[in-house]
Amino acid sequence: MKAVLNNAIALVKNPVGYMTQNKDQTFSLNSLMISYVAILALIPLVGRLVGDLLFYSGAKYVVGYTIAGAIVAYILDIIAVFVIGYVIWWLAPRFNSSANQVKGTTLAAFAYTPVFLIGILSIVPFLGYLALLGLLYGLYILYRGLPIMLGTPADKTVTYVIAILIVSFIIEIIISLIIGSLDAAALKSVALR
Repeated sequence: MKAVLNNAIALVKNPVGYMTQNKDQTFSLNSLMISYVAILALIPLVGRLVGDLLFYSGAKYVVGYTIAGAIVAYILDIIAVFVIGYVIWWLAPRFNSSANQVKGTTLAAFAYTPVFLIGILSIVPFLGYLALLGLLYGLYILYRGLPIMLGTPADKTVTYVIAILIVSFIIEIIISLIIGSLDAAALKSVALR
């Protein structure tokens, strides 16, 4: 876990240098998802669990609600990285980029890294919205990573990022709606008791 955190911090500190140095690393999709994404996605999970338990400890049924909500968000974060990686791979030929599913998902994982890291701020629930800053930095990593990781031509990079952003935005809306509906259902069931 320490190595994953060190790699994530190195990526965030110097995305271009880190991606240039690691662009030719080979590993399986399962390894990437389990050994990198699943570990980093634990950061916002822990932040949300601790934050909700600390700030809402007086509410009835808060423990079950908090644990269920954090686990659902964790699973959806992992799914989002996988789906966006698939989208990057699927769109690659349209933007003269060379990618396979592992490269696309690696770039998606790199773009999500700042979101995962800043997710620890969910310890204070209203600071959890600062994850938007992580998303913005993730877009920068995506923009810089496309030419490095996938060989995207400079004149197509911005358009490629916009296409990925549109699809990512749609995915994030769906994830937010799922989490929101689960949160609303859980709150409603708690209120009925």
